[in-house]
Amino acid sequence: MSDAPVAVATFDGVSTTLPTPSSAFSRFARRQGWTVGVAVLFALMLVWRMSQVPRFGNFEIATITVGTMSVAFLAMGQSIVIISGGIDLSAGAMMVFANCLSALWMQDQGYAACLGIAVAVLAITVTLAAVIGAVITVSGVPDIIVTLAASFMLAGFALFVIGGPGGGTARQFQRLVAGGLDFYWPSVLWTVGALALVWFPLRRSRFGLSLYAFGSDRKSAFLSGVSIARTRILSYALSGLFTGFAGLVITAYTGGGQPRSSIGTTATLNSVAAAVLGGVALTGGVGGLIGPVLAALCLTMIPQLMVGLGWDPSNAETARGVIIILVVLVAGLLQARRRSS
Repeated sequence: MSDAPVAVATFDGVSTTLPTPSSAFSRFARRQGWTVGVAVLFALMLVWRMSQVPRFGNFEIATITVGTMSVAFLAMGQSIVIISGGIDLSAGAMMVFANCLSALWMQDQGYAACLGIAVAVLAITVTLAAVIGAVITVSGVPDIIVTLAASFMLAGFALFVIGGPGGGTARQFQRLVAGGLDFYWPSVLWTVGALALVWFPLRRSRFGLSLYAFGSDRKSAFLSGVSIARTRILSYALSGLFTGFAGLVITAYTGGGQPRSSIGTTATLNSVAAAVLGGVALTGGVGGLIGPVLAALCLTMIPQLMVGLGWDPSNAETARGVIIILVVLVAGLLQARRRSS
């Protein structure tokens, strides 16, 4: 059996063996293998859930898609920051603030006014997130410190805006954003639309390439002409857009505002969990947004599967923790294997 031909290049009398070109399948497996794995996991969990329900219909689908929307958008925003090499511990508090602010302003307002208020709330969250990014850039203080302090401030803002559960919104706005328990398509279209209209174009843009370069190696990115300040501030601003929409989703889903800080803390942890489970490396520069969205769906289905098994759904947090540990362990082993090969 003859060996495959080896490509050799000669320069100034020195011969160098060229690397063997990889196949299209191997490139796809390397780039999208983790996302495909999460998609398979979600499909298996969905089939399992369908087997638990005698008649799986629109109501059951809505409980999955509508219930996942806020976590999915929060995971998108968190993933962008992590890809850039940072982490945002203020994401959950920002979501709660957007929820309370929109619920206060939308109370007793018409459909058109609610749409205008939603745009204003998104502008505010984008601005606040950009300010957080600017503070990190100018001060040089690590992201984890600045965003942790910002989370306390935003939680206080939410309590100042609305002291307790309250507020409201127009019924038409609720149907537009969250649909209903018998109408799940808006939740699907908003989530897919955010990926198709915002993330996919940006990922191939100059900013998207700078985002990955900055997260992979900041010194190399700087030497390549990447604007460190611009990239970091824009990454937080884009994260603020998704986080603000997560707050609007809660307003549409619940029909009011809830300023509890525990909601923001849990949401932040879930966003990080979805990002990690979705294939976004905490070291930065690796991952996308499709995986975290699918991971958010998986995390949302865990309590439902526990109810179907007759288990206490309050143990869902334990199950999520075990899953995250296993995922991080597998990811670390795979990364170590790639480095050694």
